[in-house]
Amino acid sequence: MPGSMRDAFTKAGVAVPPKNPPRSPGGSGPRGRGGRRGRRGAGPAPSKLPHSYFVSDSEGYPCLQTDFVARDRLTPIVTSLVRQRPGLTTGQMRRFFNHCRELERQLKVEGRSWERVSAKFAGTSAHAHNALAAGKIPASFRNFIDENVKRVVEADNPKDAFLRGFMPHFEALVGFGAQHLKKGD
Repeated sequence: MPGSMRDAFTKAGVAVPPKNPPRSPGGSGPRGRGGRRGRRGAGPAPSKLPHSYFVSDSEGYPCLQTDFVARDRLTPIVTSLVRQRPGLTTGQMRRFFNHCRELERQLKVEGRSWERVSAKFAGTSAHAHNALAAGKIPASFRNFIDENVKRVVEADNPKDAFLRGFMPHFEALVGFGAQHLKKGD
């Protein structure tokens, strides 16, 4: 509120909230609850995964890095998805996974080119932003989708990054998430 309006309200006896309310150490809002989509009870953020899905073996062949499918690296991501509000459900995760599985099928079975499916894959990020805005998924899942879409799109060979990097990574997250995620839409 501009200074002149703030002064006018104060003189009229109307309580005016401070411009920058104090933040408590426990959260992002003034009361420490983290706001509508806060990380209440989420614990520390999961450690970041490497930028690239692949590392070269002794013969120079790109191999998927173990970090992308290892239980000890993915379980903290899953628990973060569950503890945030709203918690991710198996239905929501499956919705995104099935979309990506369909794109994989189009590439492998139908023989479509990466150029024909790349826009649909990049659009996964927009769907995640929409689902977050609708209160259906937690911010950490939207971040997971955004980071991995970026990893694929920026790769030297995006089709390979999608098929041999992203899909096994997402499969592992779905697998490890089965015991943690709630059932639902």
